[in-house]
Amino acid sequence: MDIRSCIAELLSVHDCVIIPGLGGFIGNYAPARIDPVYHAFQPPFKKLLFNVNLKQNDGLLANAVADSLGTSYQDGCNLTEQFAEECRQALQSGTKVIIPGIGQLHSGREGNIQFEQDKSFNLLAESFGLSSFISPPVTRNGSLLSREPLTITGGIPQGRKSLVVPRVLKWAAILALPIGCAAIIGLTRYDQISVNATSNANILSSFLTRFSTASLVEKKEAPRKPAFTARIAPVPVKQVTAPVRQEDEPVTEVPSAVKADDAFAVIVGAFRLKENAETCVADLKRKGMDASIFDRSRTGLYRVAIGTCSQRDKAGELLARTKSSDFRDAWLLAK
Repeated sequence: MDIRSCIAELLSVHDCVIIPGLGGFIGNYAPARIDPVYHAFQPPFKKLLFNVNLKQNDGLLANAVADSLGTSYQDGCNLTEQFAEECRQALQSGTKVIIPGIGQLHSGREGNIQFEQDKSFNLLAESFGLSSFISPPVTRNGSLLSREPLTITGGIPQGRKSLVVPRVLKWAAILALPIGCAAIIGLTRYDQISVNATSNANILSSFLTRFSTASLVEKKEAPRKPAFTARIAPVPVKQVTAPVRQEDEPVTEVPSAVKADDAFAVIVGAFRLKENAETCVADLKRKGMDASIFDRSRTGLYRVAIGTCSQRDKAGELLARTKSSDFRDAWLLAK
């Protein structure tokens, strides 16, 4: 069996095929493109690269060779290593290694391995049945702006040539007409606007003269009456002092199942407000559980526990029993 054909079959399915000891082929998706010189349309294809650093045997090529020959996996590994050694010797001697359906390998000037892909084969499964084609360029006569010319023939005496007006000049004339009318109206009414502004300025100056400083001094101002100020006696407000609840007061009542001195506690809830924690404890006690507020964390959360232990193994058993019940989010707190 030729291992070269096996490599091509694997690359049509996989994106990476490694030849142990030589290198690996990597396939990447390349979109469809148009050649601007030859006007050729090419479908999407799988672009191949060769990486000399991929030398570790991943078992893909060896397993495919063993299955095709009906031998063991170890025999497949030996055949792939022998093929890699033949390729290295051929490249060192300056001979090209041609892999049908993929491309060719050759040695560069500095002794490194170079790869050239054979683009006549498309290994992309999505592009099966698609081939490249050449389309001649589309020729367009004239400019896109110049459409069919407008011919004016009405009212022209015989013997004279008809006047052809482009459509672009027609639209320019239509737009220039309202602009010209607005400019003419503005120039004709400029004198009237200036006269009105002058008369308005005279009226404003005469109005301000009437209220000048000299005229105000001559007039006698009427005596002002003192403003009446009503005084309202303040109504005494009875201050009601509500009892202040200490949020940080220590928990003194600890049930028998929850001991504050134990090193491990099974926590079923943590609350920012103490009222919520006490509500949770009350609900658990109504269900027949000995729950209590175990402590308050550094971040100010009140942690509710339903059991404590002094030994880790017993605490783990208690946590497992708790999670098997309705408290799947319970967790173990270790001091």
